[in-house]
Amino acid sequence: MGQALLGMAATALIVGTGPSVALAHDGLVSTTPAPAETVSTAPSAVELRFTGEPLPLGTQVLVSGPDGAPVSEGPAEIRDTAVVQPVRDALPAGAYRVEWRSTSSDGHPLSGTYDFTVTEAAASAPASAPAAAAEPVLEPARADAPQDAGLPAVYPLAGVGLLGALGVLTARRLRRRS
Repeated sequence: MGQALLGMAATALIVGTGPSVALAHDGLVSTTPAPAETVSTAPSAVELRFTGEPLPLGTQVLVSGPDGAPVSEGPAEIRDTAVVQPVRDALPAGAYRVEWRSTSSDGHPLSGTYDFTVTEAAASAPASAPAAAAEPVLEPARADAPQDAGLPAVYPLAGVGLLGALGVLTARRLRRRS
């Protein structure tokens, strides 16, 4: 019985002192413009900042104007821990929607949607800008979709239980040999 308890205690110690950082995924830290922000003039780019450097695989940002037409200009660029999406010049006043998806440094997919508003039209804003043929197409992201918070708590607990059971079985086998 003492060996079984010793095995369980050793297992709990090994599992309990393991790195907890392995369970964390990168996440969105900030955006420019911010969600629901009202800005006086249109930005030249939309910036999404993450806790880690995103991977280029699957990274896309679609910025839509007040009429729903894309205003993104070219592909999104990864700069350190940020994804930067240039937008067209001379944007009109109105509500803009940003739909994004990215792949975190650990390969985990991230996505989201937010809106911002521009109050003043640029001096030479076109009445209706045609959409570029090479604009990225994103499936609409749900604003109410929960962001992934990592592994459910049940996985580490199941791992501790499994290791504890293995410790008990090992202790029993060792006792039979004695």
